[in-house]
Amino acid sequence: MRRRTSPASTSRSASQGPGSSVLPDPDENTRRRRSDRAGGVLVFCQDDGVEEVGRYVVLNRIGVGAHAAVYRAEDPVLDQLVALKVLAAHVAFDPDGRERFIKEARVMRRIASPRTAAVHDVAQLPDGRPYLVLELAERGTLADRVEAVETGGTPLTTDDVRAVASALGSALAAIHDRGVVHRDIKPSNILVRPAPDGHPPDGFPGGRLLRDDDFLVLTDFGLAKALESTRLVTAAVGTPAYMAPEQAAVGAPIDGRADIFAASAVVAELLELTEGPRDARVHAVLGRGMSRDREQRQPDARTWSEELVGALDSIRATVTIPSRATQHAAPARPASPVPDAQPAGFAGQPEVVVVRGGVPGGPVLVAVLVAALIVVAVVILVLLDTTGGA
Repeated sequence: MRRRTSPASTSRSASQGPGSSVLPDPDENTRRRRSDRAGGVLVFCQDDGVEEVGRYVVLNRIGVGAHAAVYRAEDPVLDQLVALKVLAAHVAFDPDGRERFIKEARVMRRIASPRTAAVHDVAQLPDGRPYLVLELAERGTLADRVEAVETGGTPLTTDDVRAVASALGSALAAIHDRGVVHRDIKPSNILVRPAPDGHPPDGFPGGRLLRDDDFLVLTDFGLAKALESTRLVTAAVGTPAYMAPEQAAVGAPIDGRADIFAASAVVAELLELTEGPRDARVHAVLGRGMSRDREQRQPDARTWSEELVGALDSIRATVTIPSRATQHAAPARPASPVPDAQPAGFAGQPEVVVVRGGVPGGPVLVAVLVAALIVVAVVILVLLDTTGGA
């Protein structure tokens, strides 16, 4: 059954500013209706009989998290694909939960960088739950790419890791310059999209993580903190595997170095998928970035990126790639052995000299000796003939 939201149920735009009431609180009837929804997240897809949200045609669900579900949808008016992020019911009717959700949209619009997913609008469903209309990254997430690499069994190269490190540094610098700390940097919150016009791609031909015109952007600013409001941790939030220690300490100071910790953890995971010995310089950069004491970390994202990319470049410089001329040159060793010829030794090894047995002097000396013997024999015969005649 097709359902549409009525015009009266759609909220005003998020661009009205932080002082306005962006979305009205649901009434008691709405609160009562939500109790019938198992699991707290209503799934919008054709299998559930719901095909439209506002003017957006829902195509399929992308994923479900603890506080929201994300769907792939089509905007028939603008003829584009978008992502709809719908707040879960158990959070949507909590005033603080709703406010954090709307704050996420405001933070994303404030950053407005090619390195962050764009937010197009904020609205609400007939049952009162808010949703965001976001840029859709059709190429998935960095987590999807890592999973594909692990499944395929092909190791990453230093170039693959370098591409991600460089892109992450640019993305973190972009949000930190605008006074925002993400606080939840992890592979599933890093999207892959085509490079926008005027920006060089992060991918490269033959890349195993980022290919051709791939471009990384950050998404999910639900835990982001605007540093202009407070620079102290007010709640312990984040993903434990990537969370800086200070994020778990309520009242502790926090800044962009918390994101540097998480980004270092991401890169360290990627390095585990490469082959060969671990480079001490790269290890030192990541170790500094993941220091428990934030004062020991790199001071900002640009410094972190420069140090890490420089260390990774030092690894690449030690790899000697044969030139095209070398690759096509004739082999030093002949294809078939030449009689009495000794092949040259391998590079870096002394050439082995073989002393052969036989007559010293070679064939020339033998010829001279044979000729001398013939002359002596002739002389002896002449003398014998002369003696006999006398």
